[in-house]
This record gives sequence, C-alpha cells and structure tokens, in this order.
Amino acid sequence: MNRLEGKVALITGAGSGIGRGTALMFAKEGAKVIVTSRSKNCEETEKMIREAGGDAHHFICNVRNKDEIEALVKFAMEKYGRIDILVNNAGVLVHKPFLEHNDDDLATIYETNFRAYIWTMQAIIPIMIKQGKGSIINVASISAVKPETNAYYYGAFKAGMYKLTKDMAREFSPQGIRLNLILPGPIQTNLTPKEIRENPAALQKVIDEVCLVGRAGYPDDIAYGAVYLASDESTFVTGTALVIDGGACVAG
Repeated sequence: MNRLEGKVALITGAGSGIGRGTALMFAKEGAKVIVTSRSKNCEETEKMIREAGGDAHHFICNVRNKDEIEALVKFAMEKYGRIDILVNNAGVLVHKPFLEHNDDDLATIYETNFRAYIWTMQAIIPIMIKQGKGSIINVASISAVKPETNAYYYGAFKAGMYKLTKDMAREFSPQGIRLNLILPGPIQTNLTPKEIRENPAALQKVIDEVCLVGRAGYPDDIAYGAVYLASDESTFVTGTALVIDGGACVAG
C-alpha cells in the first residue's frame, strides 16, 4: 500500500480493461489519478475509485485529436498542479488477414496507437522537465517483438513505440524522466478479438498454445507491473520493456 503516495498519474484508455485496472490499482497505492477515455466509461472508473476511498477525476478525450489532448493535460494541471506519471494505454486492434486491412484501418491504428502516444508525451514531458522527474509508461504489446497472425498494422505500430520509447529514454534521462514499456501478452479485455473473447473453446486453445502459466492474463496482471514502473522502487529502470505475457514469448 501507498507505493504511489503523493504522486499524480494520468492514464489514457482508462474506461475499461488494462487502463481501468491500472487506474484502480494506482489509486489503491495512494496516487491521485486523472482517468480518460473517448467515452463516458472513464466516468465510471472515477466513480469506482472514489467509492473505494481514492482521489480521481475523469476527462472525456479522443486521443486522435491533438486539441483534446492539450485540454486533457491542462485539466490535469488545474486539478492537481503536477503530473508525475503518464500511462499511455489507449489503443485499438484490427484483427484480420493482411490483404483485408484497408486505409481506414491503417489510419485508425496509427492515430490511436502511435501518434496519440507521441502527442501526449509532447504535452506532458515539458511539465516533467520543470518538475525535475517523471515516469512515462507506454503500453505496447508482445506483438512488437513476436510475429503474430492477423494483427499486422497493430504489431507494426507497437514495434514503432518500442523503438521510440527506448530512444527517448536516452534523451530525457538527464532531466530525470524515465521512459519504459509494458508488453502485455494475451489479456482478457474488450480488445481481445470477438471470435476468441466470446468462444470459450477458442480462448482455451489460445491459452493452451501460448500461455505457459495455464491461464490468460487479466488487467491486474499488467497493473502490478505498471505500479512498479511508476513507483520509486524502479528509479534505476529506464528504457526497458517489461514483458507480462504468461510465457507467450517463450512458448513460440
């Protein structure tokens, strides 16, 4: 408890799944949390945090819009006066064969999974520089480092974020800003392809094939890693990719 006491965290994609799980755990660990998503789901996340005794505010934001990101950051500063932690988590997944991917798929994935992360970091890093420290956690995927079927654009932009985060860690470490990645494996969220999420046999097949620990992951599995990277326990950790995948990368 209280591993994040006194820290302010901003979490994108916090209306459900990994983002909501991370927000709830951050608040439990003492952080003040700004939760955002493009839908009203983030309002429910705020409510859950407050009902548990935590401190949170929600802000509806479409991260594909730069003006909305800037408004989000301004809102966070007005509420708490600082931002110690950024968790870039908003994301979309298009799951289909390569030749069926179209230009709309390309634009959606690029704008949500890559460009929005850049815009959010551009808005927050100057604040962290003034503060003299900060922790940025970019949620990518094992798709960044492991070949997968039917997630081509998704994996390509996750790989781009993997490289960008490591490069930025070199640039901003002198200013006290740490940048790290989390690479989730199969996590049961609304991004899980519908044909797997709604088919117990298909889900079990995935578990049997890629999860050495014998189960699929849950948002809390990722949130535990995010707490570590956000806390002072990881002040010697930057430019790293924390794989949380139940052994999927080892399984092949």
